[in-house]
Amino acid sequence: MSYKYKHGLTIMRAQPFHIGHKKMIDLMLENCEQVTIILGSIQEQGTERNPLNYTTRKKMLQNVYRFSPDYPRLKIIGLFDINNPAEWAEYVLDFMNESFPQLERPDVYYAGSSYDAHWFKAAFRNIEIVDRTDQNFPFVTGSMVRDMIKFGDVRWKNFIHPENHNLIEEHFYKKKAII
Repeated sequence: MSYKYKHGLTIMRAQPFHIGHKKMIDLMLENCEQVTIILGSIQEQGTERNPLNYTTRKKMLQNVYRFSPDYPRLKIIGLFDINNPAEWAEYVLDFMNESFPQLERPDVYYAGSSYDAHWFKAAFRNIEIVDRTDQNFPFVTGSMVRDMIKFGDVRWKNFIHPENHNLIEEHFYKKKAII
């Protein structure tokens, strides 16, 4: 099979992993021979903005893709944030190069908005922005889904893959976690 790109990269918090994230990863798998997903903010968990730990977020992605024939082309890794936006792209690419030297340097960065992409403009010739305002796809953000869960609005299930409904319910309802 011929792909548009050799190696695609995206960074997301996936707090929680929702259908918008899945849309981006599906597009990456369609266009890239290798796909790397970095789950950021792994140093934070149990907060309103970052309620889930890295292991739970990674499991959410694995639950959705583990039986896909594309799963072997998907790499999911975690990364601590730094409070230096000007050096963010270089930090990410250095981390990947040092931790996974067998991976080819990504030749495309995927982002959910122009704002998310702007940190990587100097580091990548190719940037793909996945439109969050597509008329044929529901608008979704992690904050929106977390608020639905927090307030007991069961419509959150429309935005989370069914493979992860139990995981979300266990974390947010049985543990009585604060989000």
